[in-house]
Amino acid sequence: MSYALATKKRKFHRVLDSLSGANIQKPSNPDSSTTKDDATPTGSPTPAKYPTIKKVRLASSSSVTDLDDMIVRKSVSNISRHSSLSLSSQHRPNFVPWDRERFLERLETFRRVDRWSPKPAPINEVQWAKRGWSCVDVMRVECVGGCGRAVVVKLPEDDVDDVDEDDTDKIIERREVPEARLVEEYSKRIADGHAERCPWRKSGCDDTIQRLPLTNPETAVNGLHTRYLNLTRLESKLPSIDNIEQPSELDMDETLKILPPTFLRDKIEHEARELTDNLAQQPTDKEDNQAEISSQDIGDDVNRAAFVLAIFGWDAAPDVGAGLATCGACFRRLGLWMYKPKEDGSISVYAKLDVVGEHMDYCPWINPKTQSGGRKPVLSHGSNGKLQSGWEILGQAIKAMYRRRTRCDVPLAPVETASQEAPAIPAEAKVDDDETRKLRDREWWAKLRRVRQSLQLKGSKKTK
Repeated sequence: MSYALATKKRKFHRVLDSLSGANIQKPSNPDSSTTKDDATPTGSPTPAKYPTIKKVRLASSSSVTDLDDMIVRKSVSNISRHSSLSLSSQHRPNFVPWDRERFLERLETFRRVDRWSPKPAPINEVQWAKRGWSCVDVMRVECVGGCGRAVVVKLPEDDVDDVDEDDTDKIIERREVPEARLVEEYSKRIADGHAERCPWRKSGCDDTIQRLPLTNPETAVNGLHTRYLNLTRLESKLPSIDNIEQPSELDMDETLKILPPTFLRDKIEHEARELTDNLAQQPTDKEDNQAEISSQDIGDDVNRAAFVLAIFGWDAAPDVGAGLATCGACFRRLGLWMYKPKEDGSISVYAKLDVVGEHMDYCPWINPKTQSGGRKPVLSHGSNGKLQSGWEILGQAIKAMYRRRTRCDVPLAPVETASQEAPAIPAEAKVDDDETRKLRDREWWAKLRRVRQSLQLKGSKKTK
């Protein structure tokens, strides 16, 4: 390449650089830009102010690619996030008849009184929820997340409200429809209403799906403690203990005496913190007050209204200001203000709060058959071989934990002194032990007979 040709190419690149630099660096103030242009010669631009065409192209292309990459990455992250959420919410397995939490989610959809009214036991909300149905509209159930089929469940008393008062013939006609026949047809639709390939059509949840997790005494008492603490937050809205109706089988005083010492731990710690803040300058008084709190009897400090509600399965609603008590098994709600006298001195709406009757009939807290799940009663201390409801099992759990504590607290005595000072076993306890032993023996012999009969039948079939 000759020197003249190289010089021409350099001039050509300078012109291109000046043009491209002018286009890229647009002045924000036209006056200042003109003065700078006048002061600076056009023929010799500085490299910092006017980058080369190669740098301009690289910078522009890299900025575009960076921007594109940023947009792509952001869109991909958004898509992945939304897709993961949609997958977790929409593609959750629907046919899980063993999952109690999913069953309760379906049962809760029947809670609204403006959508669902009480039905006879064969077609009540429990039967529909066991087969995968959810209430989505007024008297309308749907297999949500499954086959998508829907069934409208209306009995004559439900349908009369939708008919005009002038159409008396239609009202009479619908009232004359036998309810037993409708119940039978709807009970068939619980299974047949699903599509042919829907797994809910062939099987559903078994009867044990409603059982409360009260087998472990510690778990049962911890749940009672949690519900009690939640209800104490509504202390100002709770009705008086005299206005709460409880079954005669519950011995409140005896139950409070055998509660764990840590049952009021949170309350005592809160009071101790308050005393520490108020009496920070009086250490001797603080120690005396703390000792006095620790030595108080639990039965005197327990809020009895909150404890009665908690032992029968009631809990405070998440919105404390609403003043509602709820049941997590049958999803009933109680407006506690209806059982308290009004501020103007007038009487309450309801005189008594029935902690048992306010539950739904099928609630395992009050229904022994529901809590047992159709199984035989478990022989335990104090059960006498009878079916027990949830609150009764909870009472047995409190007694079981008390027996464990007293057994650990009593020191081991010598064998001779223990045998000499051992009190005589009451006759009633002996009778109870004999009865439970007889029941256990009967069940054992019945199992042996069934095994023998099955073996005999198998042997006779083989000989033939």
